Amino acid sequence: MQIRDFGTTGLRVSAIGLGAWQLGRSAQWPDGPEPAEAVRIVHAALDAGVNLIDTAPGYADGRSESNIGRALTGRHRDEVLICTKVGYHPDGSPNWAPDAIEASIEGSARRMNVDHVDIVVLHSPPKEIIDGSRCDHYRVLQQLKDKGTIRAYGASIDWGADVDTVLTTSASDALEVRMSALYQEPWQAMGRARDRGVGTLVKVPLESGWLSGRYHAESVFTDVRERWTRADVALRAGLVDEFRALLPDGVSLLDGALRFLLGYDAVSTVIPGTKSLAQLHSSIAAAGTPLPPETFEAIRAWYEATLATRPLDW
Repeated sequence: MQIRDFGTTGLRVSAIGLGAWQLGRSAQWPDGPEPAEAVRIVHAALDAGVNLIDTAPGYADGRSESNIGRALTGRHRDEVLICTKVGYHPDGSPNWAPDAIEASIEGSARRMNVDHVDIVVLHSPPKEIIDGSRCDHYRVLQQLKDKGTIRAYGASIDWGADVDTVLTTSASDALEVRMSALYQEPWQAMGRARDRGVGTLVKVPLESGWLSGRYHAESVFTDVRERWTRADVALRAGLVDEFRALLPDGVSLLDGALRFLLGYDAVSTVIPGTKSLAQLHSSIAAAGTPLPPETFEAIRAWYEATLATRPLDW
């Protein structure tokens, strides 16, 4: 497993992290793993050299952090960097009060059976909270970093403009940003984050499963992805076919999608969502060989010509 600098924070992260939104059976993910299987997934990830787990209090209806806690019991704390989020309770209800941040982090640490959390990001915050000049949240997080409670902080966001807002209005040194081969809207802003020494986690790198190769124009979704209309499904299926045609022979859709992101030097780690050992092993295998430079550039050019003016909604 390749290990990369997480910006200039001093942290070092595996190129592939463990995205733990689905790490538990829940209303969000009815086919998510039971606790014993979730433990096996975490152990297999750590044993394979994955050293970054991304979670949140409300992931898997609150079960994700608890399952991580079960898995980390008896493991060396130094094996793993944990990123969690603030802004929502485990039941999914919001709490954006700045004075609730420390208690939220303490609750996460308790559920995960650890003495500290490494990285904390604001969880898809409202616009007025993304802007550090209009809120106290980053100031609180900086105080917690100064105390040694956390090691890096920032926000989990989706758009390049929001990346720039965080960079210019806060001292954040960590960003979690939605990006994939089918959604490159934050690309330039990610470069500016790199230049600022900010560590980056790329979320939704497989575009909610579309770049795993499992779905097509006739697919029907019964989980959180049922938000898509039939027109949305057809659009995504067509884009997947176009992306697949850009890949070299022998490179799978999933491998190509992850290798493309890892080929960008503004990306510290990608965190594919994982709810099975098979998914974990597929993601880890993709970190091996870079895409040829001409393929990387072809994907960039295809996106600019096809999707840059109409980026996909989540």
